[in-house]
Amino acid sequence: MKSAHARYAARAALACGYAFRSLDGDDGYLFEVRDGERRAVFAAGAGTPYALNDARAASIARDKAFCADVLREARVPVLPGVMFFVTNRWADMRSPGRERADAIAYAATATYPLFCKPLSASNGLFAEVIDSAEEFGDYLDRLPPEHFAILMQPYVRAPEYRVFVLNGQVLFSYIKTSPSVLGDGKRTLAELVAAKPREADAAPLKPRGRDQLGQRVTASDIPRPNECVILEGPANRAAGGGAGFVQDGAPPALGKVALDATAAVGLSLAAVDLFDRVSEGGPTVIEVNSNPMIATLEDHQRWHLIIEIWRTNIEAALR
Repeated sequence: MKSAHARYAARAALACGYAFRSLDGDDGYLFEVRDGERRAVFAAGAGTPYALNDARAASIARDKAFCADVLREARVPVLPGVMFFVTNRWADMRSPGRERADAIAYAATATYPLFCKPLSASNGLFAEVIDSAEEFGDYLDRLPPEHFAILMQPYVRAPEYRVFVLNGQVLFSYIKTSPSVLGDGKRTLAELVAAKPREADAAPLKPRGRDQLGQRVTASDIPRPNECVILEGPANRAAGGGAGFVQDGAPPALGKVALDATAAVGLSLAAVDLFDRVSEGGPTVIEVNSNPMIATLEDHQRWHLIIEIWRTNIEAALR
C-alpha cells in the first residue's frame, strides 16, 4: 500500500490478532482495524492516524510558535524564535506588530544566517536557511498561500536528535544526519546538489555546506573526488537526511528533556527534535511532533518498535 501507516497498522494487527482492511483500495490512506465487534477507523495522509493524542494537545504541537510558548512556560529549554504573519487574512482578529511588513523590517536588521519555517508545515517543507534580507524577501514570495505565518529562528550548528516518546516512556532515539553530496572533481557543488535524488515535494536543497574539516563550500566550488560536503538546511528524511545510531531508549539528558516537552504539551505520543548544545547548557527542543512519520524504523528494520507503537495506538482507538 502507498500509505506507510497502513503497512505498519496491518503488520501490528497481524501480530496482535486483529483484522485489518483498507477502505480505499491499494492506497491505504483510510483503513480500519477490528477486534470482533470493536472497530476503529484511521486516516493517514493529510489526517493523523494517532488515536493516542487528543485534538487539543495535537493542535498546540502543530503550531510551532504556540508549542514553543507552552514549553517556555513549563521551563523546558527551547530555541528562541519570532513569529510573523505573512498574509493579511484575519488581520482584524489579532494585535498589530507581527504582519508581513514587520517581518521585512525585522529581517533588515537581523543577524544572519536565520532559519525560517512555516508554523504548520511538515517534512521540512519551506524550512530554509536564510542568509540575507534580500533572500528573506524571496522566501516570502515563494511561500504558498496555505502558509499564513512563519517562525524565524537563529541558525544552529549542533548535533540534532529525534527522541520518540510513548505513554510517558522514551521508546527510541536517533541522531539526524544532514544531507550530503560526494565530490567528483568535475562538477560544482550547485551541480552536485541539483543531481541529488530527493522525495517529491521535499524542501529544496541549497548548494552550500561545509567539508569534513568544517571549511565552507559555496555553490561555485568544485569539491575534490570523494570529498564529502555536508549541506546546510533541514535534516529531515524527506529532504535527503538520514538517521544514525538508532537505539531503544535515549541518552538520559536527551530523554529527560523530551519527556518534559511531551508532558508540557499534553501528548501521549510524540517525536521530539532536539539540538544537543553541549557547550550551551545541554539539549534544546527544536519542535515537538504530534503526527510523526516512523519510516526511519522501517529503514532500519526495527519492526518490534513499529509494532509496539501501532499496538498501543490500536488499543487506544478500540477503547
